[in-house]
Amino acid sequence: MSLMSDGEPPGPVRFYLACDRAGCRARAVFDLVIAEPPPDIETDLFGHLLHGASMASPHIQELGWIFVQQEGYWCPNCASPGRRRPRSRDVRSS
Repeated sequence: MSLMSDGEPPGPVRFYLACDRAGCRARAVFDLVIAEPPPDIETDLFGHLLHGASMASPHIQELGWIFVQQEGYWCPNCASPGRRRPRSRDVRSS
């Protein structure tokens, strides 16, 4: 996965995003101030680990990046309709 972060909420967190589409080298870096602390690690491990990413998700979408299942994050250029590959169920067999 190509979303990484530096910093711990609550407070400023820097996010690093890289396009996962084969051959694309697009990158993005942005900072967010996350006011809410993550859930307690003892009671919600995944919530604790994914807290920053879930808070950054709306901003990532505003930047035009999308998450493609089983592929990862795609930059706005790769995510444009003309560049997207059809899903396997969309391809008709001859």
